[in-house]
Parts: sequence; C-alpha cells; structure tokens
Amino acid sequence: MTETTNPNLVALDGYAMPVLASAGSQERARVIAARTGRALSWLERSLRRRPLFTLYVLDEQDWPAVSDVPIYGMPQSVPGKIVTSPQPAGWWQEYLDALRPHLPPEMLADLARVFGDPADFTTMADLVAVHELTHLFHEIHPVTWASEFPADWVMELFANIGMHGYVATHEPQLLPLPVTLAAAARAAGAQPWPLRELAAMGASMQTSVPNYVWFEFMLIGFAESIWNTGGIDAMLAFQQTLGQPTLSPEAVVHRLTAIDPAVAEAVRAWPTG
Repeated sequence: MTETTNPNLVALDGYAMPVLASAGSQERARVIAARTGRALSWLERSLRRRPLFTLYVLDEQDWPAVSDVPIYGMPQSVPGKIVTSPQPAGWWQEYLDALRPHLPPEMLADLARVFGDPADFTTMADLVAVHELTHLFHEIHPVTWASEFPADWVMELFANIGMHGYVATHEPQLLPLPVTLAAAARAAGAQPWPLRELAAMGASMQTSVPNYVWFEFMLIGFAESIWNTGGIDAMLAFQQTLGQPTLSPEAVVHRLTAIDPAVAEAVRAWPTG
C-alpha cells in the first residue's frame, strides 16, 4: 500500500509505482498512472533497467510542497519522483497563442483539427509524463542533477525519443498530437522567441515558458525522425554514443550523423542569434 504523510494527498494503489494525488484529482491521476505504468514496462524491457519512483499528480495548491520546479503544470522528474498536474496548465494556451501569428492557414487548420477549437491539451500534457519517465532511465547526479549527456538539449532529445517511441508502439492513434505540435514549431521558426540557440534551451525556461516549450517541440520533431529511422535500436545507440558528458558540440553532431543524418544536419542548421 502506498503511504503518505501529506494529509492533502490521496494514495492510489494498484499501479506499477506508488501514486499520490491531490484530493479531487484521483480520476485523472488514474489515467496518468495507467499510461505511466505501460510506458515503464516498455522502457524497462527496452533499456533493461527499472527506476524506482513515486508519481505525484498535484493541483496548484499542493504543487509547491512537492515540486522542484515552481512553474505549475510543468511536468518534471528527479531521481525518485515524477510530478505532473491533473489538467494542462495555462502556459499550453500561452504557447499556442504565441505561435498563431507566425503560422500559415493550413497549419492553423491542422491544429484545430487535432486539438479542437478551443484547443484541449489534456492528452498531450499527459504524454509528457512519459517524457519525464524516460529521464529516469539515464544517469542523473543525485546532488548536482547533472546528466550523462553533454548538453540540456541532448538530454531532452533522449527523453523525447522515449516518449515518441512509446506512443508509436503503444498508442499510435495519439501520434498526431506531438507530431502536429512539432510541425507547428517548425513552421513558426525561431522568430517569436528571445532565446533561439540550442545551447540556450536550459536558460529559456527562466526567460519564457513558451520559449522553452518551443525548444521541446522542435526536439520532438527530431525524436520522430530518429525513431522512424531506427526505432529502439536508434534510441539505444543514442544513449550509448551520446551519453558522455564531455563530448564537444562538434562530436555530438558527428555521432548524431551515424544515427540520423537528417537530424544531424538540422542541428548544424539550427538558427543562431
């Protein structure tokens, strides 16, 4: 049985990991926990390890007591826990609103077809928990939180490969959600954002949450390409060859070329300034 000392949280039993949810969020937490459990089983079989963690599904009131990231609704993971929200936070709509002026009519129509009008990001936000779960399958220093990867964007790309791979193999009917938002990120380009260089991805969350989300969906597009090129073998090769923190940017691109030449070229062509 899952135990909690927080009187505001409800323990949900019957899942592959301990689950704690804000009171009133149990129904949504069960949906998220079931998907996280399926993804955990798949990643465990594929990557041959099993991290131990608690899944927290928290409302805005309970968020500050548990979360290591103050931005409400920004899914996150650190060794031992994944934290997410039962409903998508307002920054999802803020991101879409920032994209709209830079998108052609056909892209706007695709977004409305996939997400509705007004847009409903609930399922897409739930899928990000799989991204966060994938982070628990690479090394993270327990004190500094430094990862085995040489840059934030490389680490985030690995997590996005895990998310895309899970959706492609277990819930392919949901692929239009990440794929369409990745296409919208490419269509909008770098113009809307104050921080554009890949090296600035980590800092962008402090500057603008929508700016950071743009980086993630650009990388989700890369993850789609890598998965379509080599599937789980490409994901394993990515971790094996890029999971070295001292790699130079040039070495990262060189090693990416062996995994997916198109993604390597896109990294070379990434906008600067």
